[in-house]
Amino acid sequence: KNDNVLFSVSDCEATWHTDGASKDKVYDCVGLLCINQSGVGGKSKITNACNAFDSVDHILPKFMMHELTRPIPRDILENGKGRGNDNVGTQLSRTKSILRLRISYNSYPIYVTKKGRIRFRYMRHWIETAHEKVRWRLPTMLRIAMDVLDDTLTEGCCFHERLERGDILICNNSCVAHGRDAFQDVPGQPSRHLVRAWMQCQGVDLYEASKR
Repeated sequence: KNDNVLFSVSDCEATWHTDGASKDKVYDCVGLLCINQSGVGGKSKITNACNAFDSVDHILPKFMMHELTRPIPRDILENGKGRGNDNVGTQLSRTKSILRLRISYNSYPIYVTKKGRIRFRYMRHWIETAHEKVRWRLPTMLRIAMDVLDDTLTEGCCFHERLERGDILICNNSCVAHGRDAFQDVPGQPSRHLVRAWMQCQGVDLYEASKR
C-alpha cells in the first residue's frame, strides 16, 4: 500500500481492525451498506475483541500483555487518497520531520480497560507504518503480542460472509473488530461499492468521564 491510502479505497485485504486511527477522534459504531458486491472475494468478517482480550490475557505473561495496554504510535491519515494532494497545508504537514512529530503524539493503547469497561482500537498496518516513519524498530515483544492477538481474533471469528446488495453491517467500534478479504472486480460488471457511516452513540466519553 502507498502512504496515506485507506484500505477502504483499495482492493487488498483489510486485516482485523477498528475504524479511526486518530488519538483525538473515536467512533462508537461503524456501519456498512452494500450497494454492489465485487465479482470475486471481498467477504466481510467480524470478531469479538473483548473475548480476545480475555483469551490473550490468559496466554501472555504480564510483561507481554503490557504491550497491548501501553500507548503505541499510529500512522497519520489525512483524506486517505495518498500523496497526490493539491492542498499545500497537507503537503507540508506530511513532510518527514513534521510527520514524525505528529505520529509520536498520535499514540494510544490497543486495549484500555477501566471500571469494567473496555475500548479496543487496532489496525496493525498503521502501527507498523508509524514505526517505520519515525524510524523506530518495532519492539519484538509488541510484534509477538500482536501475532497472538491476530491469531486469537481469527479463532473467534463469528461472521465471514459476502454482503449482498442491500445488506447492512453495524459494529460496535469499541469492542468488535472487523476485516475484509481481498477482492477483484469483474470487467463489465458494477464495481464493488459499499457506503460507510461512522456514528457517535453516546453524548459523553465514558472513559474520560470515569477519570474525573
